[in-house]
Amino acid sequence: MIIGFIIVLSIMLIWPNIGERTVNVYFQEEISEEQRESSLQGLQEYLKRNYGERYSFEKRELKKDDKSPAETVLSVKGNFIQTAFLNELSRQPGVDGARLQLEPMWVERNLKARPFKLGLDLQGGMNLVLEGDFEKLKEQLERQYPPSLLEELNKQLAAETDPEKKKEIEFKISQVKTAFDFSDERKRMDTEGALEIIRSRIDRTGVSEPLIRLQGADKIEISLPGVASPEQAKKIISSTARVEYRLAEPSAGGSSGPFTTAANARFKDYLQLQTEYQRKEFIRKLESEIKLPRQYGIFVYMERTDELDNRSKAGLVPRYFMVLENEVALSGDMMSRNVYANFDPETMQNTVEFELTAAGRERFADITTKNRGRQLAILIDGIVRSAPNINEPITGGRARISGSFSPQEAKDLALIIREGALPVPMKIVEERSVGPTMGQESIERGFKAIIFGLFLVILYMAVYYHVAGLIADISLLLNLLFMAGIFALMDFTITLPGLAGVVLTLGMAVDANVIIFERLREELGRGNSLKKAVDAGFQRATWTILDSNLTTLISAVILSSKLGVGPIKGFGVTLFVGIVTTLFTSLYVGKAIFFWLVFDVNIQSLPLGWGKYRKALKAKVEARAV
Repeated sequence: MIIGFIIVLSIMLIWPNIGERTVNVYFQEEISEEQRESSLQGLQEYLKRNYGERYSFEKRELKKDDKSPAETVLSVKGNFIQTAFLNELSRQPGVDGARLQLEPMWVERNLKARPFKLGLDLQGGMNLVLEGDFEKLKEQLERQYPPSLLEELNKQLAAETDPEKKKEIEFKISQVKTAFDFSDERKRMDTEGALEIIRSRIDRTGVSEPLIRLQGADKIEISLPGVASPEQAKKIISSTARVEYRLAEPSAGGSSGPFTTAANARFKDYLQLQTEYQRKEFIRKLESEIKLPRQYGIFVYMERTDELDNRSKAGLVPRYFMVLENEVALSGDMMSRNVYANFDPETMQNTVEFELTAAGRERFADITTKNRGRQLAILIDGIVRSAPNINEPITGGRARISGSFSPQEAKDLALIIREGALPVPMKIVEERSVGPTMGQESIERGFKAIIFGLFLVILYMAVYYHVAGLIADISLLLNLLFMAGIFALMDFTITLPGLAGVVLTLGMAVDANVIIFERLREELGRGNSLKKAVDAGFQRATWTILDSNLTTLISAVILSSKLGVGPIKGFGVTLFVGIVTTLFTSLYVGKAIFFWLVFDVNIQSLPLGWGKYRKALKAKVEARAV
C-alpha cells in the first residue's frame, strides 16, 4: 500500500509535464481591432512555421465574469509547455506578455505540483555575471571629491571656532571618508543595493522565473530564461530607476485623509483588474469620481512577497492606495550613499539611518519643518515602497526612519533608499547565450542518454540475473519515477549536468541489487532454503549497501551545498536525490517484491543467474521435495 501510494503520488506530481496543457494568449488592449486581428494571425503563422503539429491552437472568446466584455484570445495546447515557450509567446507583436494565462491543472492547485524548471542550457536564454567596478567608482568619487577637498576641510575645521559650523565641517569630512571606504562589508552592501535595483527592473519586464543572486561580495549572477539576445538583457539591466519622495495628503486626527479613504473604498475593485492598461484607466477615472484636486494623485503602495503563483515567484504585491502630492518634494539624487539599517537599543527597534547631500540637506530641513506629522512616501518608478512619518524637523543632514521593522525589512528599506541609481558601476565579466534550438537539442540528447542507459542496464540485469534481474528492473523504473516526483515537488531547476547526474544514478542504482543478489547466491550455496536465503541475504546486504553509498552521499551533499555553484550544484542535487531513491527502491521496494514472492506467493524457485548457482538452487528445491 505504501509503495502504491508513492507511485500514484509521483505520477500526479509529474503530471503537469506529461498531460496536455493550455495557455491562453491575450492581446494588448490599447491596440485597435484590426491590429489585434493581425497580431493573432501572425502568431498562428509563427506557431505553424516553428512548431508544426507540436502545438494545436484555436481562436476563442473568453469572459472573466458576467460584467466584463468578451476578449479574443488564442488558446495554445500541447505537452511540456515550459518557461522559454511562454517568454517566446510574450514577445510576439501585439501580445500582452503580462496576461499569458497558463490554465492550472488539478494537481497544481491541490498538490503544488509544477512543470519542471529547465536551466538555460536546456531551454535557451541569457546568463550574465556582473562585477562591481570599484576602480571606476573611485575615479568618479575623486572627481566629485578631489584630494585637495579633504585637506581644505581639515584646515577649515582647525580654524573654525563656532560649534555649529564645526559640526557642519565634521559632517562633510565624515561624508568624504565614508565615500572612499572600500571595505569588504561596504562592497557587499553596494552590490546588494545594485542587486535590488536590477531585480526591480527585471520584475517589470515580465521575464518568467529569472534567477538573480550574489556571488561572493562583489558579483551578481543573472539568468534570464527565454531571453537569448545580449542587447535585450543589457538594456534591461542598464535602464535607470527613478527614486522620488512625495508628501502624502494631510491626515485628520491620526486617520487617513478624506481622499485617501475614498480611494481605498474602491481598492478591492482595483485588485480584480488584470492588465496595466486597465489599472491606469481605473485610477484615472477614480481620481475624477472622488473629485481629487489637481495637486494630488493616487498612487499604489506595494511590497515584496515570496508567495508562489502558477508561473513564477511573485514580486511586488499591491496593498492599498495613497494620495500624494504630484510635486516631487525630494529627488533620489539628494540622498548620499551612506544609508544603512541599524538597531536602537533604547527603543528596541530596528531603524534605517541615512544622510543627505549638501544640496538635499537644506531642502529636507525645510520639508520636515513645515510638514511635521505627515507621511513622506518613497517611490521607485511611480510605485510607493515605503511611507515613514515625519515626527520632527530634521536640520542636521542626518535622518532616521523608525517603526516596527524586522531586521530584514529595515535592510530592504535601506536598499530602497539607496536605489536612486546603481550604487556602483557594474561590468560584465561572464556572458553566456544559449539559443532555444541548441537547448532543445540538449534536451533531446539528454533524454536519449537516459533512455539508452536505462535500456542497457535493464537488458543486462534481465539477461545476467534472470527473474531476480527483472525485479531489479522494476525497482530501477520506479527509481526514475520517484526522482522525477521529488524534482517536481522541490521546484528544482534541471540543467544539463543535472541530467548527467540522473544518468550516473541509473548506472549506480543496480549496485545495491548486485550486492543483494550475490548475498542470496552465497546463502543458497551454503544449502539454506529459499526463505532463509532471502531473509539473511537482505539483512546482511543492508549495511554493506549503506556503507557503499555513504561516501557518495557525502560528496553529493558538499556539491549541492554552498560550496557548489551553478551547474555543479545541479549535478550534486540530482546525485543526492538519486542516491536516496536508489536506497529506497533497492532496500524497500525490491525487498517487498522478494518477500511477497517467497513468503506470500510461496514460489519454489527463483533463478538468480547462469551456472552453478542456478543448479544449486534447483538441487535444493528437489531435496526439499524428497
